[in-house]
Amino acid sequence: MVERLSRTTIDTILSDTGTGILSLTNGTETYALPHSVGYDGDYLYFQFVAADDSKKMRFIDTTEIATVTVFTETPSESVVARGPLEEVPPDKHPHAAKAVAENATMPTFDIHPEKPLRELSMEFYRLEPVEITGQRFGHV
Repeated sequence: MVERLSRTTIDTILSDTGTGILSLTNGTETYALPHSVGYDGDYLYFQFVAADDSKKMRFIDTTEIATVTVFTETPSESVVARGPLEEVPPDKHPHAAKAVAENATMPTFDIHPEKPLRELSMEFYRLEPVEITGQRFGHV
């Protein structure tokens, strides 16, 4: 049995889960990756750390509508948000950093162990959902 989730429950899942799958496209190929997700009630925030030759950043540049899937196992619930992904303006960086710090799950491993820190860039991006749905699976 599948039950649609209320907007309140969707917001709770997005605030509490902290990670999701970000799906991007270059028009021909798709690229999906697990990523930390911050949420402020309006936008989903990402803090990308990347090298100049980053596949992720190349796909971000060509994606018009990105999809983020966040899910829990107990209970079995999922939220899918779709919308444009944009770089956060510099004057909004403190707000993005707060959203990421408050509810994103930050990885504890070195993302680019082969690259010196000086060769990496850190950028905030946000997705404003134009479509958002949530479902609970199993016994209701």
